[in-house]
Amino acid sequence: MAMGSVLLKMKDGAEENLCMSLAKIPGVSVESKAPSGELIVLVESADINELHKQCMEMERMEGVLGVYPSYITTEDEAMAAEK
Repeated sequence: MAMGSVLLKMKDGAEENLCMSLAKIPGVSVESKAPSGELIVLVESADINELHKQCMEMERMEGVLGVYPSYITTEDEAMAAEK
């Protein structure tokens, strides 16, 4: 499993529509809003490639200016590969 925390920078007035659209993406949840105005989004997926696809999908949404990963882990994938 891959997990990431991303900052989603958006256009003014886009927050409500983006939150509704993000809620429709499996494994994606809006956790809070940063003091600087970005949405803090948690992304969970089967592997790092799927996480990348989810971030790319978010980047193409109306009102999104950028998607910036702040933390990504694939620790359990690495542990599984070691076994």
